[in-house]
Amino acid sequence: MSLLPAKDDQAGWRQLFDEWNPRIRGYLHRMLPDSADAEEVAAEAFATAWRTSDRFTGGNVSTWLFGIAINLARNRRRSWLRRLARFTGLTPEIPEGSVEDSADVDERAALVRAAVQRLPEGLREPLILTAYSGMSHQEAGEALGLTAKAVERRVASAREKLRTEFSGRQD
Repeated sequence: MSLLPAKDDQAGWRQLFDEWNPRIRGYLHRMLPDSADAEEVAAEAFATAWRTSDRFTGGNVSTWLFGIAINLARNRRRSWLRRLARFTGLTPEIPEGSVEDSADVDERAALVRAAVQRLPEGLREPLILTAYSGMSHQEAGEALGLTAKAVERRVASAREKLRTEFSGRQD
């Protein structure tokens, strides 16, 4: 869908939701450490899009939706980290693991997800949008407010960090 439906067009909003919710949820499941948070933020992204649809100035609806989801996910992560730090005095740590210790594909996938979660936000977001959500560098750049070239460089840097982290490990 290339056009944003009118605010009172329930069928149009349902179509937009059906088309983009799976990809946005998939992105959020990779960005946020908790599945319930990812589901909530996905729903919140569409509610925010509907509420603020009068501010949409044109362009690609999908990158606008992803931009909303990205901002909400950033806010959720920051809030979660602040609460954790306030109540425990600690920063969250993702358990370390080794691919060598895991013959199970699900366990290896969990290790990769954990490594991706440890990437700095500026590298993690472009990587997830392009590698997992299927966006082009241009689309990811529009959603993140970056140039396509900047997205390309950040994705390359993220992949290099992941390669370095996993170098020396064997299946």
